Amino acid sequence: MDKMYDAVIVGGGPAGLSAAIYLARAKCKVLVVEKEKVGGQITITADVVNYPGTGKVSGSELAAQMEEQARGFGAEFVEAEVIGLKLGQEIKELETTAGTVEALSVILATGANPRKVGFYGEKTFQGRGVAYCATCDAEFFTGMDIFVIGGGLAAVEESMFLSRYGKSVTILVRSDKFRAPQTAVDALANYPNIKVRFNTVVERVGGETMISYADFRDEVTGMVEHYMAKEGETFGVFVFAGYVPNTGLFREQITLNEQGYVITNEEKETNVKGVFAAGDVCIKTLRQVVTAVSDGAIAAVAAERHAAGLHDRLKIPAFARAEVDAKRFEQRKTSIEKAEAEGNETNFISAEIREQLTAVFDKFLTPIKIVGHYDDSDLSRELRGFMDEFADLTDKVGYDVRADADGAPGLEILRSDDVSSGITFHAVPGGHEFNSFILALYNVAGPGQELREETREKIERISAPADVKVLMSLSCTMCPDVVAAVQRIAAERSDVRAEIYDIRYFPALKEKYSIMSVPCMIVGEELYFGKKNIDEIADILGNR
Repeated sequence: MDKMYDAVIVGGGPAGLSAAIYLARAKCKVLVVEKEKVGGQITITADVVNYPGTGKVSGSELAAQMEEQARGFGAEFVEAEVIGLKLGQEIKELETTAGTVEALSVILATGANPRKVGFYGEKTFQGRGVAYCATCDAEFFTGMDIFVIGGGLAAVEESMFLSRYGKSVTILVRSDKFRAPQTAVDALANYPNIKVRFNTVVERVGGETMISYADFRDEVTGMVEHYMAKEGETFGVFVFAGYVPNTGLFREQITLNEQGYVITNEEKETNVKGVFAAGDVCIKTLRQVVTAVSDGAIAAVAAERHAAGLHDRLKIPAFARAEVDAKRFEQRKTSIEKAEAEGNETNFISAEIREQLTAVFDKFLTPIKIVGHYDDSDLSRELRGFMDEFADLTDKVGYDVRADADGAPGLEILRSDDVSSGITFHAVPGGHEFNSFILALYNVAGPGQELREETREKIERISAPADVKVLMSLSCTMCPDVVAAVQRIAAERSDVRAEIYDIRYFPALKEKYSIMSVPCMIVGEELYFGKKNIDEIADILGNR
């Protein structure tokens, strides 16, 4: 029963993390399945100021604290995508990209994604002026005019963040008032470069490679204003117009309302016994972290009760779970503190991460090598500093230095036979991309991340060699998924190259392809913006 759990939580946002904390603390065997970054939408929020008891905290930091708390109680986590569900039976079955698991109860905490408005040119200019993530893309619009579509709290908060970068920020609200709390609206007065236009919608945007004009329609008078950027310049349109619930995976099994949100009772149980829902995927009037964690707690208590009932009725013995050894954790903390006190804390790799990496390196099947291609650039100096630390971590990874960067410094990963894997990071593996870099090493050294048979078949069907560039930013929460997926394919296929670029070091690429958003995947001369999983990328490469 190693693959059977008391509860499997689909989604690692605040709702899923809260449920994991409550279930794990109740001694349940619980698994959180998250396909992207643990923390969900909260990780792209710069500052959370209204979560009780925390004061001001970044979304990423709050999510990390929740994850640490859940792990501390014994919750398990897996980075995978759920691709199939059998919920109608007593023992639920979940097919994921990391294998199939069973559960006595399931909590759906799949959240919601930003809604596209549908104005003319929105899809055409995504990544070239139209954006959906301020944290990921604000820097591209430094010194420019920025228009924000939306009248809710997200539009207000993200406008404040964008005001740090844009010359001006104009919020376009379809109705005659905001839908955000008045305290948030009042705070706009502290930002002199933000203005608001009510009863206004974007009718269309256009241009050649980048946005150069937009038409704004007054919903009261019907008048259309034609906004034109100065010759050779562009501007930004950020869309924060609500969310679409992520219910496509189970819409045929779970009852939804007309808008696609999950219908639950007071215990957050759906129409299917033993299946619960929590967070932004549910019907609610307020979508905030505090309501998400409340949902998660309620769903967890009900799920634990349901699982306990099945244990009794079906005579299922308690599942073995990794007990949390408080003494071991205290010893681990002490050893980390000792290493830091002795000066072993470094600029790139902390003592805690060093300890975590030891377990990863132990799994490597073959030794591999990293070749640093350097010149006299700032990027080369940072890469050298990173590798000076990284090279001392394990004898499973060799390190060689070459002065042949030719304007594109990077860390190339070689297989055990000194043949290139096709994967090169033209970026310092920090921030969100450190895990991507470690996964690349793991995938080249073996055994590598598990692939579904269907995914493996798609990768095998790639019939032509492919050079794939992924342009990313270390602040982008959506980029690591694309980076990891592309390099996983490259590790599997010798005729696929994966070149990962930190866009801030390569302005020429940004200019050549007129890129205003990340992640951006370039295959030949074709550009693909936004999040994509490994199956979607394999399809793109296989259908050329």
